[in-house]
Amino acid sequence: MKISYNILNTFFDGKLPAPAVLEEAFTFHSWEIDEVIEKDGDTMFDVKVLPDKSAWALSHRGVAKDLSVVLGMPLAHDLFTHMPSLSPRTDALSVRVDTPLCDRYAAAYVTGVVVGPSPEWLVKSLATLGQRSINNIVDATNYVMFMTGQPLHAFDAGKLSALSIGVRTARDGEKITTLTGDVCEFSSQDALIVDGGNDTPLGIAGIKGGKVAEVDQKTTDLVIESAHFNAVSTRKTAQRLKLRTDASVRYENGIVSDVVPYALEEVVRVILEIARGSLVGYVDTGTDRRMCTNVFVSLSKINSVLGLSLSQDDVEKILVRFGYPYTWSGDVLSIIPPFERPDLVIAEDIIEEIGRMHGYDHVVSVTPSPLPLTEINTTFYYTDMVRRALQDAGFSEIFTSSFRAHDVVKLKNALASDKGYLRSALAENMKEALARNAPNADLLGVREIATFEVGTVFTQSGQHLSLALGVSSPSGYKAKNDEAILKRGMTAVETALGVALPWTSNAGIAEVALSPVFMALPVPTAYAQFEKTPDITYRSFSQYPFASRDVAFWSPQGKTEEELAALIKEMGGALLMRLDLFDRFEKEGRVSYAFRLVFQSFEKTLTEEEITLPMEQIYTKLKEIGCEVR
Repeated sequence: MKISYNILNTFFDGKLPAPAVLEEAFTFHSWEIDEVIEKDGDTMFDVKVLPDKSAWALSHRGVAKDLSVVLGMPLAHDLFTHMPSLSPRTDALSVRVDTPLCDRYAAAYVTGVVVGPSPEWLVKSLATLGQRSINNIVDATNYVMFMTGQPLHAFDAGKLSALSIGVRTARDGEKITTLTGDVCEFSSQDALIVDGGNDTPLGIAGIKGGKVAEVDQKTTDLVIESAHFNAVSTRKTAQRLKLRTDASVRYENGIVSDVVPYALEEVVRVILEIARGSLVGYVDTGTDRRMCTNVFVSLSKINSVLGLSLSQDDVEKILVRFGYPYTWSGDVLSIIPPFERPDLVIAEDIIEEIGRMHGYDHVVSVTPSPLPLTEINTTFYYTDMVRRALQDAGFSEIFTSSFRAHDVVKLKNALASDKGYLRSALAENMKEALARNAPNADLLGVREIATFEVGTVFTQSGQHLSLALGVSSPSGYKAKNDEAILKRGMTAVETALGVALPWTSNAGIAEVALSPVFMALPVPTAYAQFEKTPDITYRSFSQYPFASRDVAFWSPQGKTEEELAALIKEMGGALLMRLDLFDRFEKEGRVSYAFRLVFQSFEKTLTEEEITLPMEQIYTKLKEIGCEVR
């Protein structure tokens, strides 16, 4: 979320320390800062608000409150310190809610406004947050939303057939043209704001307004909406329409309905200040909930979880900065969270708040004492045995996605257009992996690509663990013995497990269900002694394509394979990445060698001329030492 330093400062009477100090405070106590940008006399913080805190922290007020605790600076101005009254009430405007997807709808009726450009302070504030100024009315609703986290919307009251607003479920096929000109079609799962007089849709509940009652230069009277819509429904509608907005993001993250009147009173105050006009009155279909349940946690648990030795006084100093009412009963602390903090529900929530404000840098790393093993995971035990057997047999393990574009088990909410199903077998993924890796066999220096995967597959009857082996022998080598290699791999697994496997193969891929096999095996009583594997040193690789060439020749007497390989490497130069012997035979007292050479650059794609030059040097040198090139 983008946060303006200048707007934050309004909560502290301009007494905040420099932006660099705030960045450090955020980082070590609250959230990560993705970016800090100075903009036209202001500073923008891109704050990475965590999901569990999004209900209250997607607002400048929420961030300012957290910052006040971190810095020990009480807020000088806090909208939430008084109880909004939404008075006077008016009968001139009526609101009717006919859907469970809206549990509170409040509105203000304002007349005599002058729509025009926003004042400079408002334009600059929105610009810092990446928002384009539209007019003083729309800008005011956006500004207060960013301040409080509560979405707001203004309708032109003069464009309504009657001073009446309705909230209802959409009808299948019903359409609306949004403020940005998009035409959206609805289903009965969506909620709409409608003209209470003629039932014409005015906006998509919780997401975006429509063109019908758009505020423009001729607008003089306003109906200003501040409402609370269902989080799940709002997200589903926004996702289906591909129309995620600042408003929908806040609703779907669970902003509480008690913020509704605070934001409505504040936006009316701002509009009357910058657009003149008069407030006729308010309508509110809901009531404040403020159902804050006490959360209990003992001091001993706080210290046990955090690994600290905090005293009651240490904890109280933090709670006073938060402003939470609290009491002690012996060692047990009872806290009443504020209405805007629905994330404070269990003891661990309070412990997290205390820990991050005290400072995680005070938490000392302690190596836990080893505990005796009480349970052996059968699946893990035998899966590890399968992996080791296949690795010893020359197979490389791969991990592929559990999602497919098409298969048997369909997802209700696909992650992407090509990830709408769960895989029912490993074979298709293995086939694709072989196709991607086979062209790199020369660069890898292998005769064939031999891979395996152990993974869960999903069918209509359930899920189970499966094993797939895949082999692909690139063209150019003498023999293509994929089936024999598959059999070698499966035999290695059967030997390790001590049972025969009902595996099947097709086109270089074999697969077998492991779950029923493991269930029939003895329950393990202990893991095998851990053996440290050799250290592996990472080497960077080139992003440019490679080219392979073969050289075959009759060797003169007395020349060894090692000597010939060293000569070829020397003549090949820096571009020769690999050299592998792939054929050797003797005939009539002479020895024939065939080497595969792989050329590649770390800087560019090689041209044919750049490969031909070292090859000619190799041929020339081989002939000089008496080799007969074939």
